[in-house]
Amino acid sequence: MAVGSKSFPEDAVAPAQAAATTRAVDGDALGGRRFALWGEVLIVFVLLEAVLWTPRSLGHSLLIMATVGTAAWIGFRGRKREELGLVWPERRATAWILGLGGAVALAIPAVTLLSGHPVPANPGWPRFQNIWPYVIWAAGQQFLLQSVFYLRLEALLGPRRAVLATVALFTVAHLPNVPLTVMTFFGAWFFTEMFRRYRSIYPLGLVHALLGIAIAYSFPDSLMHHMRVGLSFWQFR
Repeated sequence: MAVGSKSFPEDAVAPAQAAATTRAVDGDALGGRRFALWGEVLIVFVLLEAVLWTPRSLGHSLLIMATVGTAAWIGFRGRKREELGLVWPERRATAWILGLGGAVALAIPAVTLLSGHPVPANPGWPRFQNIWPYVIWAAGQQFLLQSVFYLRLEALLGPRRAVLATVALFTVAHLPNVPLTVMTFFGAWFFTEMFRRYRSIYPLGLVHALLGIAIAYSFPDSLMHHMRVGLSFWQFR
């Protein structure tokens, strides 16, 4: 009996120790995963800012290639199309996003005309051949904003706070163009909230393009500097 009674504490301690070890391992793995996610967000954002603040040169072109390659690799790695938003949402969601975004895009030049200013505001810019490349660039920005930044920040901060953090990153990236930065704040909030709800970048890319084109045609270069950001904002003539 004495021997048997001494075995009970040992049997009870072993599972407890095993559970504690498992929790420690899981905690280390979780901590490592969080560190990796923060690192991915930081790397892509730093590369993006480097592109925006580097003079045009061979180094600038290499930075663009590095940013695109890194964002694509980080964004697509280990994610399904549905997670990345590379699917169309249901019709009602698509109609809601395109309807509201399109209405705002139409309102911008309408308000400009009603205020007595011409549309287009800048003779010769943007040219028609600039529009399709901008549509592609708008879709690329939504991939960067949602599929790269938001998804990682969502895992780190939760959905609501991730919206705020994503909006902050995208807004800061548009400095020092203050008018565009202010517009970007509200646009990014709409884009990211719609992605949080419906998980699709396709209608968001279209709305982004419509809003950008509306702004380009409605505001003079003296205010918007060709919608440039970063170093090129100061280099505009």
